[in-house]
Amino acid sequence: MAASELDRRAYRLLLQHELQTEPAVDSGFAPVSVWAGMRARPEVVVAVADHASGEIRDALQMIPVLQKATRVVVVSASVEPAALRAWGQCPFSAYVVKDGGVDELRRAMTAVMANECYYSPGVQSAIEAGRTQGNHRAALSRREAELLPLLASGLSLRDAAARLMVSYKTADSYRTTLLRKLGVRDRVELTLYAIREGIIEP
Repeated sequence: MAASELDRRAYRLLLQHELQTEPAVDSGFAPVSVWAGMRARPEVVVAVADHASGEIRDALQMIPVLQKATRVVVVSASVEPAALRAWGQCPFSAYVVKDGGVDELRRAMTAVMANECYYSPGVQSAIEAGRTQGNHRAALSRREAELLPLLASGLSLRDAAARLMVSYKTADSYRTTLLRKLGVRDRVELTLYAIREGIIEP
């Protein structure tokens, strides 16, 4: 899976000509695309995305539900700790930084085919920290989890609603349940929580 048609074509050629691997199918991250792609029962999914957006997290979480044995290799530009922690909320067996090149992708593919994990140098600790944080926030809905860093970073509720492409009233409902679930009373406490949990940088 890749975030764009250009990415899909580029990585198909890379897998074919550099890694001598013939992709069975390629798709975007929309649920219907993931569902259709997983019908091919792939052994390995190469997911190319620069950031772990809500759509991408949903897509990757669908894969083990649809095909438990499928292993996922993430190829991403994310290297900052906060961005890597977001990837910690996704299930995968390997994480390759785009700058790592073909040799690193080859090592990752070899590892997952041997039922092993692989991480580019310097990323594993931040990703694992994100997995721990994700467990702490498991009670939040996807939309609540997306709203949290927006509000904690200083966006108004109206601007956050626009970013999430929902109505102000819907965002207000998310905010109410978010504060209740986290046991915080206002934006200040929410921001302190987000900094303490590493969701945003101080």
